[in-house]
Amino acid sequence: MKEIALTFDDGPWGETTLQILDELIQRQIPATFMIWGEHALQYPNILKRAAEAKLFAFGNHTYSHPSLLTIPRKEILSEIKKTDEIVKKITGEIPRFIRPPFGDGNLETLQIINRPMICWSLDTESWQHHEAKLCLEKVRAAKDGDIVLMHDFQAADAKALPAIIDFLQQEDYVFKTIPDLLGNQLSDEPFYYYSRDSRNNVGFKK
Repeated sequence: MKEIALTFDDGPWGETTLQILDELIQRQIPATFMIWGEHALQYPNILKRAAEAKLFAFGNHTYSHPSLLTIPRKEILSEIKKTDEIVKKITGEIPRFIRPPFGDGNLETLQIINRPMICWSLDTESWQHHEAKLCLEKVRAAKDGDIVLMHDFQAADAKALPAIIDFLQQEDYVFKTIPDLLGNQLSDEPFYYYSRDSRNNVGFKK
């Protein structure tokens, strides 16, 4: 059985997040949303709808989306705490893991946050090309255990999602949330995770 985790950064965000939620809920596809705190304040009802679906997991993607390599310890902790509080108020739970903006991090940031840091092994690169067909082409390179980076902030990912799900189902993938994909690994000391089978705690580079 091949497993894969679809993850969506930067939401919740208006119409594109709603499109993605509609598709995932209709087809009962588990996924993980990495929550940008400022956007959750703008669209609390969208995050609430996602939580009520009982199908998704939620990660902390900071409050204002800074590179964690460019701000001091106090600001890093503030960014995480503010989003923790927002997500808990809306969903009832504090996120168990962090997605660092831009994937930026090192051993120091891992030690400061002291929580699993979820990166990725496959990127649709929608933020760069803004083309739905190219998002699908990127996903055609999927491997067992991949963590896929998408953005519910990006119209290209929302448009490509039905075809991406179709392709992965044809390839016999089972969709997992991050907690389900990583399993007991999340209870270990904090690591950077790139896929189900790739992690480290000595820095950002694999």
